[in-house]
Amino acid sequence: MSLTIKSCYALRGLYELYKLQNIQSQNEEKNYVSIFNISENTEIPNEFLAKIFSELKRAGIVDSGRGKFGGFNLTKNPEDVKLSEIVEALEVPLNSYDCVTKGDCPNQDTCPADFVWRRVQRAIFDELSKITLKDIIEYGERKGNVSPI
Repeated sequence: MSLTIKSCYALRGLYELYKLQNIQSQNEEKNYVSIFNISENTEIPNEFLAKIFSELKRAGIVDSGRGKFGGFNLTKNPEDVKLSEIVEALEVPLNSYDCVTKGDCPNQDTCPADFVWRRVQRAIFDELSKITLKDIIEYGERKGNVSPI
């Protein structure tokens, strides 16, 4: 009943994307950051990170450009990206519990525990909805990892 490494990689990748975009915007007009640069800086496997960012693009969190100066960029301000939005784009939390994911379980009428999994899922998403990408970036700033927003 845990979130997968996919969500962790997404947060680290988005954090690095912000850092690299911030550096680029100070030096030049180029707004796209290559997945290779993000992967290299985070030590996340390139192909896996590309798949994650493709899913984030479908969710409207990032955009992409092709060609020599292609890559990814954030489509929203960091304060407008809730962690729940990121996780929902990538995961099906508690997907082993049909009562939560489908609302349809053969034991639903007699199961004494189905309410527990729904409450746990709601609690997870309530907490993730309170945290934004900006919070991640600010935490990184306090650790000395990125220039201020």
